[in-house]
Amino acid sequence: MSLLTLLVISLLSGSLIKLTDDIEDKNLSRRIYAIPSGLAYGLLMGYLMISDTGAALLFGGIVLGNLITGKINSAGHYSGLGAILAVVFLYGTKLSPLVLLIAMLAAFDEMGDLIQTPKFMDFIFEYRLILKLGVLVLVIMNILGLNALLFLLAFDAAYMLTGGITGRAAHEI
Repeated sequence: MSLLTLLVISLLSGSLIKLTDDIEDKNLSRRIYAIPSGLAYGLLMGYLMISDTGAALLFGGIVLGNLITGKINSAGHYSGLGAILAVVFLYGTKLSPLVLLIAMLAAFDEMGDLIQTPKFMDFIFEYRLILKLGVLVLVIMNILGLNALLFLLAFDAAYMLTGGITGRAAHEI
């Protein structure tokens, strides 16, 4: 699978996760519509995980981190998790203990919603800088391939862009 194709799938996954979030959290539509978008991102993310070892570690860690912090908490995200697990169990993937470090980084990124932090630290959690910087360090140390960082940046860019679009849509509804 080409890097460009995997980057496009990362973009789609990030966008669909944010759409799933916002359908449920901002009542953009009937909540039942979050299930198909959850299934879609789960299938795409599962495909990424079976296609690239770096993607498997990255997205496996993100899923575990979000499970730990309770962010997977709705029908749409349960559908996404189910789809990821189905793909991974059917086709298999290779994970190392490194997935646990990435899960911790992802969990720390979600802590901004769960703990009181000083105002000057808001941007760290708003832009999920802990995971990005952690993955960058792992790439520099040659523990993770550059692909993992590229997938993360594409995923997060689409997540934020979709959030901006759905945020405006929520105000218009």
